[in-house]
Amino acid sequence: MTNEAKAEGHDLFEWGPPRGLPGFVRLSVPALPTVRSRALLALAIGWLPLLLLILLVPGHDRASDLRDFLRDLGTHARFAFAVPILLVAHVETARRLGVVVRHFAISGLLPSDAVERLRSELASARAAVRAPSAELLVLLLAYAFILWLFATGISTHGLPAWTIVGQGRLSVAGWWHMLVSLPILLMLLMGWFWRILLWTRLLYKVAAMDLRLIVAHPDNAGGLGFLAQSVRAFGTFAMGIGCIAAGRFANVHLHGATTPLTGSFLIGGTVALVLLLCVAPLGVFWPVMARAWRRNAMHYGALAVALGRSFEGRWFDGPAEEQPDLLSAPDFSAAADLYGVVSNVYAMRFLPVDLRSLLILLAASLAPFLVAMFLSMPTAMVLQELKGMVL
Repeated sequence: MTNEAKAEGHDLFEWGPPRGLPGFVRLSVPALPTVRSRALLALAIGWLPLLLLILLVPGHDRASDLRDFLRDLGTHARFAFAVPILLVAHVETARRLGVVVRHFAISGLLPSDAVERLRSELASARAAVRAPSAELLVLLLAYAFILWLFATGISTHGLPAWTIVGQGRLSVAGWWHMLVSLPILLMLLMGWFWRILLWTRLLYKVAAMDLRLIVAHPDNAGGLGFLAQSVRAFGTFAMGIGCIAAGRFANVHLHGATTPLTGSFLIGGTVALVLLLCVAPLGVFWPVMARAWRRNAMHYGALAVALGRSFEGRWFDGPAEEQPDLLSAPDFSAAADLYGVVSNVYAMRFLPVDLRSLLILLAASLAPFLVAMFLSMPTAMVLQELKGMVL
């Protein structure tokens, strides 16, 4: 990648907490340059030690602890799947967000004097993403949450059985879970919340740059239809969120603790959270798009009325035998073209998101639930539930 591409925002969101944490212990940054190596390291630190510690330093009964650990689908979903997926999203999602926002500079939607302002905002956002203070804050918040768990009583938080030795006492694997595995997950989540906050701020700044929207644009979004690519880009991140919730869903079903609202709450909550984090930031364009539509829609409507009256006056007034071949007349083509343009105007959306992008995002976030259902419920029951959804 050239330095010029980076300067335009291509790598804008690839960094951010906790990517820069190795710098605090004087390791080279990035200590692990590829996303595969970082995902494997997170797996080796966050999930594998839990299994090894149960085998090597059991809490009270190795066989029982191992059985409980292997049946704890929530733990596997969080640390063996969600953590690596969220790390992969550092590249897959973050890079595509940078490409999307960079498109404003070449799309013609910005006035010439606003292009430099966009570069300035990109530089400001990049500095905020990479700020050491953000890295440190994420680290402190993660361990503040762990401290709160200890302060309010470990036994009251429903920790997995394999983490507990006695009443309120953690096994060695339990300590690793609380002090290493869980903070890694929390830092990744908070790092993504920080990126999304900066993404929203950047879009808000762009929306205020006197965008030259075309209400008749065929994307039905005034020319902002390309922003739907950002929703699709969040698919990897959404899958990571879905894994966390699906793990809880599977554990509840395995332990027979379901209620009539369990599935609806977990699935509905996941959908609501994903839409809030991944789609809501585009809402900053709603006022701009609505204002452009109100300003121009009536003009297009008046133009359509004027053409319609001229067309009807020319072709439909007078004796029919005096009319030439209507279908071969160029007026019909002109009228059809204009009415097609006006139709685009009246079909304009005020949120630059299309249905396909929403379906891709929701499919990514809900796919882990399908796996969780087959792992925690009898296959016949799963098929019956799926059948009931479509019949």
